[in-house]
Amino acid sequence: MNAGHVRSIWSFPAFRRVFFAKAVSAAGSYMQLVAATWYVFHLTGNATSVGVLSALALGPAMVGGPLGGALVDRFDPRRLAVVLCLLQALPVAAMAVLDRTGELSLWSFYALVFVGAIPFSLNQPVITLMTPYTVPVECRQSALALSSMMFNLTRLGGAIAGGFTVEQLGWGAAFAANAASYLLLAVVLAATPLESDVSQAARPGRSGGVRDGIRDARRTMSESGLRRVIRLTAIGVAVFFTFIAPIEQLMPTVVDERGMTASALGLLIGAIGVGAVLANPIIGRTSAFGDHRRRLMIAGLFLAAAGMIGLALAHFGGLPTALAGAALVGFGWEFVFVGGQSTVALDVPDTVRGRAMGLFFVLVTATAALGAVALGEAIDIFGIMATFLGSAAVVVLAAVVLLMVDSPRVARPPSPGFTAAA
Repeated sequence: MNAGHVRSIWSFPAFRRVFFAKAVSAAGSYMQLVAATWYVFHLTGNATSVGVLSALALGPAMVGGPLGGALVDRFDPRRLAVVLCLLQALPVAAMAVLDRTGELSLWSFYALVFVGAIPFSLNQPVITLMTPYTVPVECRQSALALSSMMFNLTRLGGAIAGGFTVEQLGWGAAFAANAASYLLLAVVLAATPLESDVSQAARPGRSGGVRDGIRDARRTMSESGLRRVIRLTAIGVAVFFTFIAPIEQLMPTVVDERGMTASALGLLIGAIGVGAVLANPIIGRTSAFGDHRRRLMIAGLFLAAAGMIGLALAHFGGLPTALAGAALVGFGWEFVFVGGQSTVALDVPDTVRGRAMGLFFVLVTATAALGAVALGEAIDIFGIMATFLGSAAVVVLAAVVLLMVDSPRVARPPSPGFTAAA
């Protein structure tokens, strides 16, 4: 490439194909999220069952994420991604068929969700790795940034489409659409060449398991106060994903209390995506220094708590209040997630950064799964308003404590040209 001529990232056919195929697949996943949560709540009438559904969908990621990263070391990423996409499509297609024949029970649905979550969790690090390798090295930062934006936009579009599909065509149509999206992604990946250095992205010799990652990360991060910084970050992230994030799966309870339809469910989940999109420009202008990232995460906790209060008060304010609350949750979600992820990506030494990032996602997944079950049970016992207000109070308390604790300054490890992506 000539020094004086910078090609647009959209000029690379491989990137365009993979980007749009991933967008369709992500939208299909959110269509299924709306359909699955609404189906289980409609079938059982209790929030605990929806929480169990969320735990089954998220549980495999606690092992599958690190294992998927290790598989990249051993196999060609493109072929691996194609196989995993096809495996993801099978259980979802079975849901659509069983729904069509009237034989889809709660327990068969739970089983199919869990089976489908296994290849999904394995595929996440593989797909994430592939996107930047559809363009030359100088364009990869832009590729990652666009992928983050795409996720939040498809969260909006997919959720809304899922709500209207369920309302007009039924649950099976949403499941079938998601299965088709996985097939489309598999076909596109199979036909798309990648840059030749993709096989070097996952460095050999760093594919140890979660236990090795914890041991090495603790040994390396004990210096210069870094362990304390990571601990504070982990507390903020864990509090958010335990007491706030499960609302995405438990949103049918809000919809049911107000007597609204599946379309409203799609709008509410989509509003979380709207909040996240609106937060991105502010995050982009935030300083890269660790203390600013900590404050960004704390601000996200306060905003998300305000959103939970809005959702709690939707009993009085109706859909507009609920939409505003969901958007605030999405706004805070992006602040907390990017603040936590950036701390790991920028402050942790390169020698353990990969494993630390894997542990970050294990923390996110584990707390979200635990929180979904716990909040679902609390809703069934105490009701939506008391549960949401209680969650908001816990999150505000955690934010105040983190705000009062002085975070030690940590020298940023050298990482030329690296910028964290959401």
